Amino acid sequence: ALSIAKEGDQVFFICPTPLENRPYHVLDLPEPSHLVLQCIKMIYIEKSSDLLQYLCEFHTKESLPAAIMIDDIQYYVSHLDQDGNKEASLVKLFAILEDTVAFISNKKGEACHRMISLSRSSCSKNYIKRYFRELWHVSNGEKEGEYFLTDEQVPAIRATFHLRDDQKIVLDKIYKLHFENETENAVSE
Repeated sequence: ALSIAKEGDQVFFICPTPLENRPYHVLDLPEPSHLVLQCIKMIYIEKSSDLLQYLCEFHTKESLPAAIMIDDIQYYVSHLDQDGNKEASLVKLFAILEDTVAFISNKKGEACHRMISLSRSSCSKNYIKRYFRELWHVSNGEKEGEYFLTDEQVPAIRATFHLRDDQKIVLDKIYKLHFENETENAVSE
C-alpha cells in the first residue's frame, strides 16, 4: 500500500475490523509522510454481502483507486459460504474483484492493482493462480519471531525476516535453496 501511495495514488485497504496496531515498518526505509498515509483509505466492511455490494458499486464512485487491497479474505468467504462450498464462494469473490479492477483500469486508462491476504489452506492454489499472477507465502521460520517469505514463481529463493519489539521489520537474509540435498546458501544479507 505504501509503495503505491508514495506515488500519490490512492489505495483502498479493505478489512473486516479496524487494525489493532499500526503495521510494522521496514527498517531503514523512511517513515511514510502524512500525505502518503492520506492516500491509503481504510475501509472497514464487516459483512460479506456489504463487501460484494461495495465492489459492485464502483461505477457510481467519483474517486477510483490505483489499488484495492482486501485483508483476511477468508473471513469474508467463511461468511459467504451458504452451501458448504468455500471454493465456489472464494471464486465468486475473486471474479467480482477482477471485474471491479477491470472497470477501474478501463475508466482510468491505467492498471488498477488488486492484492489480497489469505491463509494457504483457504483453497486450491489453482483457483488463486487463475486470478492472481504473483503468489507470495509468509510462513513461520525455524526460530521464535522468524518468518520466511517465498515467491511462488521462484520457490528456490527465500527471504528470512524478523519483527523487532520496536515494530520494525528486519530483512535477515536472502538465500537459495538447493533441493538435491536441502542445503541453503546465503545470497545477500
